[in-house]
Amino acid sequence: MYIGRFVIVGRTSPGDWYLGYRVSSRSFPNRRITIQRDRAVVLPTADAPPSDNPYISYNCLRQRGDVTIVANGSHVDPAIDKVYLDYPLRDALALALLAMDYEHDDLNTPRIAAGVDQAREEAYLAIVAEDQLAVRRVAPAAGEALLIATYERTEPTPIALAGHTPEALAEAIYTCEYERPVAALAALLTDEGARMAVHGAE
Repeated sequence: MYIGRFVIVGRTSPGDWYLGYRVSSRSFPNRRITIQRDRAVVLPTADAPPSDNPYISYNCLRQRGDVTIVANGSHVDPAIDKVYLDYPLRDALALALLAMDYEHDDLNTPRIAAGVDQAREEAYLAIVAEDQLAVRRVAPAAGEALLIATYERTEPTPIALAGHTPEALAEAIYTCEYERPVAALAALLTDEGARMAVHGAE
């Protein structure tokens, strides 16, 4: 089944929070995820054909203090900006999605996001589409994870992922049951910040 891009929030079997993101694509497969100090970025690969599509390059993870957000587009930036202004995570996600709306492309692709506030022990999955704006608090138990996707799985959906290191989780996200993987990111949330890893096509 093809569900497009998706975000994940979960806990490892020892109980640590993690976030995940996978780029899945039928139209723009020539992309990669790179890791920087406090963020991760989706970029075209060196061999990607030129494109003026505004939705194929963006920050997909940002962190501020105890709050980390992953998303399938540039709405991660205004969301984390609201966190800088001391908005609660729920409100930051809702305001960013409401302001930016779904992607006005040929498919009216939803914008999705996942976030964790470690200090408050709160996690959310969020989506804005043509017919809905929802920010849902979720509470996966140790060893459990939930995703929300741009297609088919537009409600929080359980996903089984093995591993409790960023590298193992990134590989599990990349190789999971859903079709057309391009690149995957996992961020294990620790007291020292997000430990990130990416996995892509060999």
